[in-house]
Amino acid sequence: MARVASVYLLLFATEVGWLAMVPLAPRFAEELDLSPVQTGALLAVAGFAMLAVALPVGLLADRLGARRLTLAGGALLVLSHLWQAVADGYVELLAARTVFGVGMGIVWTAGLALLSAVPAGSRRSMALGGTITSAGAASVVGPVAAGYLGDEVTLGAPFVVLAALTVVASASLAVVPTRLQTSAPESRPLRGSFARGAVERYVLAAFLLMIMLGIVNGTINLLVPLELRSNGLTATEIGLAFSVSSGVFVAGTVLVSRAAGRGLGFGLAGLAAGVYAVLLGLPVLTTATLALLVFVVVRGPFWATLSTLPYPLGAIGADRAGIGHGAVVGMLNVAWGGSNAVGPLLAGALAGVGGTGLGFLPAIAICTVASIWLLGTTARERREATA
Repeated sequence: MARVASVYLLLFATEVGWLAMVPLAPRFAEELDLSPVQTGALLAVAGFAMLAVALPVGLLADRLGARRLTLAGGALLVLSHLWQAVADGYVELLAARTVFGVGMGIVWTAGLALLSAVPAGSRRSMALGGTITSAGAASVVGPVAAGYLGDEVTLGAPFVVLAALTVVASASLAVVPTRLQTSAPESRPLRGSFARGAVERYVLAAFLLMIMLGIVNGTINLLVPLELRSNGLTATEIGLAFSVSSGVFVAGTVLVSRAAGRGLGFGLAGLAAGVYAVLLGLPVLTTATLALLVFVVVRGPFWATLSTLPYPLGAIGADRAGIGHGAVVGMLNVAWGGSNAVGPLLAGALAGVGGTGLGFLPAIAICTVASIWLLGTTARERREATA
């Protein structure tokens, strides 16, 4: 439907803005003489901002409706892009990136609460899973386009283009007639929502996946571009590598969305997390250019699996626990924002002390823990179903 497509377009524009910093961060580090921790902060600050706003926005979406909040987030994103384009110095750039994180938190929380109104079942799983497909398409375009514009025009050029794209995306949502209703307003107190969500397996699984994704992606998005840059690759070449990986990611998200609708989420997530833990060992062993490029591409299917499942699982958990979809989306985005903030800072600090390999160890650890818990929960679900 038109409403779903409009939300996808805005999420696409937002994700392009998020990933644009990945190939540009090494350029900013060179021009502003930044340390690995300072560079990591450029990637992490948007996650901190999203962490701050996601839960309040989710609760407001349940009570006041998600459409206006989503459009307000789009307006804030336009402002942030224009500010990033003209920012003069590290502190100003960091502040502009913080505003971007606030807008992103609003759009990714209120927008997904809007999509949760799709009737339960495979159709809703496809609608929510499709948000990750949209984000994946952005990750194909975003890094290489931002890298090219940053290399061939100016470092501010990608953000001017992003501001224009976000205006178009927000306008497309604004002109769609209001037909789709969000989930019923949630009157349960915040403490009650947390209490019910904390004991619901589907919500817990989605929450764990979000934490894992934030730490792993934050680590990869910081350390791999820095190593490739030090190996002599340009921002355009780095962006192209990430875009190729994202092409594999997009194809995977479509298949995983269908599987989630058939109730196969737990087992798939557990297997993917285990394989991802093994793959993350490659950049620990070597930072040679070819090895890093192979890693970036081969991770695609497992990245897709783990990224597509949290929101469908969270929606199922919200129904089972009897809590608002906006509240659950807010909780998941808090987990994602917090871990995305911690991931690059922790990886940058460890890499500064013991090299790139040490920086990857927290990502390996969280994937291993997630795999064990998810596979164990899958086995318990099966035993209970046959008891």
